[in-house]
Amino acid sequence: MRQFEFTLAGPEDDAQLRQRMAADWMRGNISVSFRREPNYFRGCQVQGKSFEVMKCTEISTGKIISLGSRLMTTVFLNGRPETIGYLADLRLQAAYRNRTILVRGYRFLQQLHEANPVPLYYSMILSGNTTALQTLVGGRAGLPYYHDLGLVLTPAIHLDFPQPSLRIPGVRFERGKTQQLPEILRFLHNWQAKKQFAPCYRLAAFGSARLRGLRAEDFYLAVKDNRIVGTVAAWSQEEFRQTCVEQYSWQLRLMRPIYNLLARLTPLKPLPEPGSAIPYFYLAFVAVEENDLEIFRGLVRAVHCDRVSSPSHYFIAGLHETDPLAAVLQDYRRIEAAGRLFAVYYPDGEAFFKQLDRRIPYVEMATI
Repeated sequence: MRQFEFTLAGPEDDAQLRQRMAADWMRGNISVSFRREPNYFRGCQVQGKSFEVMKCTEISTGKIISLGSRLMTTVFLNGRPETIGYLADLRLQAAYRNRTILVRGYRFLQQLHEANPVPLYYSMILSGNTTALQTLVGGRAGLPYYHDLGLVLTPAIHLDFPQPSLRIPGVRFERGKTQQLPEILRFLHNWQAKKQFAPCYRLAAFGSARLRGLRAEDFYLAVKDNRIVGTVAAWSQEEFRQTCVEQYSWQLRLMRPIYNLLARLTPLKPLPEPGSAIPYFYLAFVAVEENDLEIFRGLVRAVHCDRVSSPSHYFIAGLHETDPLAAVLQDYRRIEAAGRLFAVYYPDGEAFFKQLDRRIPYVEMATI
């Protein structure tokens, strides 16, 4: 008699999927969960232009014990738009982690791949998640091959103490306008194409579920001689994806009342109540002409100055460790974090993977 069943999840599974996301914590001094309230599938629409959510159900109870997503997205590879896959949100209830659920789940993924193949996938694993790194990497037990592409630095930049604005001769910084979206998109296509895995959007994505919650005025532009020379965007996703504080270490539990008292008297932002969402946004759509460090420094400072008094406590950046722009992140007080980027492929995708050149990777953290 079968104990588990692997199938695709649908709208009727939404409550269980959200429960599974909330139940799996990333443990640390501040233990957090990555939630999808009020609807799991809204987040999927941002992660990919199409998606399949895989679930493993315990037949006797009808309980979803594991899930994972296979999403299709268009990114730049070797300077050209390519539709590839993104593997995300792998969750497995702790009580079942010593069983063969993971291997069987990847067999189901392979069936989906064979029915609708793509040449390549990519995935991110948090650098502290040693269990996932040890289990998934190495191509063992019929799993696809995971090729390590290095670290993506994802610090949480504090939005507390004000910073002085920066002036760059000949460059002005301004907020985006709706009528500028075609120009912004052309700039992004031109410069993000020079990096691997950077997203490739069409104009119609703006105002759609694909870029849910992102407005033209969320873009910050660097303009020189009346042309765009740099972009970033402040993309808040709290309405459909949240990072929630679940538990503090005993040291932080003792320190939190004192810290929050100081937050009333200083620009510090308070430590949230357990069970509540951390207010933050993503620093998204990073593109700078010729990777000009000073232009990027000015853009980040413009965001910081504009948002330091907002309800947000942090913004999350995402730049590869080899990206020269990453040096700017060192200018700010931050909580260090990183994820390891992998190119993932089955044997039928090996030749495609080997054709990739050595461009610096850029993955859009707001869609991870």
